[in-house]
Amino acid sequence: MQLRFHHGGTTIKRKGPSLAFLTGLGIAVTLLVPATAKGQVSMDELSIHERMFYHRAVDAVVWAMPLLNFKGFRDAHAAAGVGPNDVAYYSQIQNWKFQTATPNNTTPYVNFYWTIEDGPIVVEIPASADGVGIFGTLMDAWQRPIDDVGAAGRDRGRGGKYLLLPPGYDGSLLPGAYVYQQRTNYGFGILRAIIPDASEESITKAARFAQRIRIYPLSEAENPPQMHYVDTYDVMLEMTPVLDGGVFAEIHQIIQEEVVEEQNLAMMGMLAQLGIKQGEPFQPNAESQAVFDRAGPDALEYMIEQYHRHLNPVMYEGKKWSVLTPPGVVETEFTYEFPTYYDYHARGSLYYAVISSVKNYGSATFYLDLAETPDGEWLDGGSNYKLTVPPNVPVRDFWAVTTYDLETASYIRDVERGSIDSNTPGLTRNADGSVDIYFGPTAPDGLEANWLPTDPDRRFFLLFRFYGPEPAVTDGSFELNDIEKLN
Repeated sequence: MQLRFHHGGTTIKRKGPSLAFLTGLGIAVTLLVPATAKGQVSMDELSIHERMFYHRAVDAVVWAMPLLNFKGFRDAHAAAGVGPNDVAYYSQIQNWKFQTATPNNTTPYVNFYWTIEDGPIVVEIPASADGVGIFGTLMDAWQRPIDDVGAAGRDRGRGGKYLLLPPGYDGSLLPGAYVYQQRTNYGFGILRAIIPDASEESITKAARFAQRIRIYPLSEAENPPQMHYVDTYDVMLEMTPVLDGGVFAEIHQIIQEEVVEEQNLAMMGMLAQLGIKQGEPFQPNAESQAVFDRAGPDALEYMIEQYHRHLNPVMYEGKKWSVLTPPGVVETEFTYEFPTYYDYHARGSLYYAVISSVKNYGSATFYLDLAETPDGEWLDGGSNYKLTVPPNVPVRDFWAVTTYDLETASYIRDVERGSIDSNTPGLTRNADGSVDIYFGPTAPDGLEANWLPTDPDRRFFLLFRFYGPEPAVTDGSFELNDIEKLN
């Protein structure tokens, strides 16, 4: 008997029944036998080895999600001409081409990465000046926060030098610097300018501020090399990991470049079962690759489900709004490293949805997530919806609602307008002060300022941001409405 299976337009033949497990993975299997005996192989015929291979593949992607985020960030910036120790800045507020998980679009970003493989690195953050500051987090390659920097960070806006050391380093230090031992070879920073408004003058000042950040080896601290600053506005940065069958080659590549910590030895054993090992080539055969082609997308769907439907606590009883981060974030400082276990499933699901961790989770903003209708259907870009924002939202600054693609958790592609806030020019308000915001492929007549476009072929979700939230935002006395499906 011979089996033929089909996946992604590829047809592969093999004798024997061992490919039966591909049916259970959603891969079409045809038995090449006379038509009278033709039929599909039952799920009951999967061997334990075949089932475990698939589940290990899904688990591997979930485990590696934060590491894949870093790799996507680094590789995309490198392709744009931003090397280690260079600084990428924005001369205007970033648009949809800044493809990463749930970015903000109210202030411009500043991004960079480095490696300590050859010795300690210094990140020099300037003091706030001329009405401009900075805030963000230095992270290792697993997206674990090293420390927050800037106005709300360790230096409190006074500026400072952050010295990042390899494990076991016992050499000279830098007087007056904040000193940290970094757990991975690579690290990266995702910072945002603190500016009073989004005027051209403020954004220009923010760009100038970014060009005062310096990154250099400790060995060159007495005479730092010339910096390279790259304006990445309107540059296509594909930072979101593509979770298809190719992601396993990405995992193999990044673990060749990174430290294997003791806590990950068991996971490395799991990867070895998939043919992913340090120091050895990754050469999956056709059967394994067919499983990988299904396991990558299934891992993504698992994390989407976990993040939007299971892990994040519901904010309002009987409604679909949930908080931004699952339990465990504050207790473990975004690492999910508990004293007695390591919750990589929750961590992977979180980092499907966010690109930056925070060392000190503050109260300057409060975020809520909405991905479903009241009936529990995913928000569909081909349908039209209305969200009525109640009057008198209890914020000191402003509120904003932003649309994101459900699968990439980033800006909806080829859509220039992804956010509406309480200061949006031309926003129409109801008589009681509430605001109706519309979502869908076409704008409602006369209400274009109140409309956010969606991709009719993609699912999406919303983040509602409260800037300067008052106590009513979290004590239950204020509630957002659920979204209403119009057609």
